[in-house]
Formats: sequence, structure tokens, C-alpha cells
Amino acid sequence: MEDIYTFEIASEEFDRILSGKKDIQLAINDSKRKTLAVGNLITFKRKSEEKAVAEENSNAVNEVSATIDNLMYFVSFEEATQMLGKERCGFKPSSTLDKATDLFLSNESFELIEKNGIVAIVFKIKEA
Repeated sequence: MEDIYTFEIASEEFDRILSGKKDIQLAINDSKRKTLAVGNLITFKRKSEEKAVAEENSNAVNEVSATIDNLMYFVSFEEATQMLGKERCGFKPSSTLDKATDLFLSNESFELIEKNGIVAIVFKIKEA
């Protein structure tokens, strides 16, 4: 099966996927994400500007594929993280909800969230 979507994410978040701490990707439920379905393959890539730093470690992994296990829909980012937990969504345990929200909104438009809501993409890493 062909990958349906690719997420380019920060190294710290990518490393949380590899360690198994992050198994949910939150995104605006826009027209691209509305095509996602349980069973689809998705790819996570380390942001290109951060690959060089990661590659200093000769065992660096910069891309991983996953299967969508579940899709959950929320009105807001806050509702999603409160229900699912910040850590599973890729945030540090020490992050406050306000800090996690600010970080998410630094990459996303509040107006688009209000219009489309949030989709929580629950995934499982494919074994190599």
C-alpha cells in the first residue's frame, strides 16, 4: 500500500515517535487530512534542516512509516490534548497545556482550527 500522507516534524518530536512515547499526530482536519482512513500508511520525516545534526550519529533514522490505527475528531487542540494526553501527542511531560497550545499554534492557524477542527491520528510504527 502506498503512503497517503507525509508529515515533516521537528527532531525532538521525531525522536519521541522512535522511542514509542508519541503515537498520536494532531493536525487540522482540512481537506488533505479528510482523505485519511484507518489502515492507510503515513510517513514521518525529520525536518530537513535538522537532519544534519541527527546524522552526526551514524545510526540516525530520518524517516519512518506507520499505519493509521484510529482517527479521532475534536473541536479544539486543548480538547484533544486533555483527552489523549500531551505526551502521546508529542509534547514533554513538563509542558503546560498553554505551552503545548502555543507551540501547536505557532505552526497552525487558529482560524483554520475553528473552521475544521482537529484530527488525532493514532498510529503504529511499521516494523522494518
